[in-house]
Amino acid sequence: MHQAYDSATSPEIKEALKDGTISDREYAEMTERYTKCLAAAGISLTRYGTDGGSYDTPAGMTSDDAHTIDSGCSDDSGEYPIGYFYVQMRANPSHRNMAAAIVECFKKRKLVGPGYGLKDYQAGDLPSDDDPAVAACSSDPEGRLGG
Repeated sequence: MHQAYDSATSPEIKEALKDGTISDREYAEMTERYTKCLAAAGISLTRYGTDGGSYDTPAGMTSDDAHTIDSGCSDDSGEYPIGYFYVQMRANPSHRNMAAAIVECFKKRKLVGPGYGLKDYQAGDLPSDDDPAVAACSSDPEGRLGG
């Protein structure tokens, strides 16, 4: 978190990162800034939470343009790193190796076979991302956030 603090570009982001924890209030303030930034470009945030988000774009906006706007709003609002650290603090309070926990989750949910291991995951051999359980395991492998 120290590196994120050093590279933060706004006082709001620095303040949220300063004490090494992200409060619910700081997360809510970031979410509001992120939503307003997207809305100013005509993008409507339809869902945002600990497992990611989605938005609707105005007719005629290309996916490349939407991605560029989203990236800028993420930077300006602190969506990353504030959102990332908020989720990590809650999903992994013991700072366990997340890759190992994700592999265990994949196995528990029968998304992979019994021979699947950490090396497979690290090599990028992932189950189909069409299955919502893959996203749930990837963002909250121990189910601490309700996933």
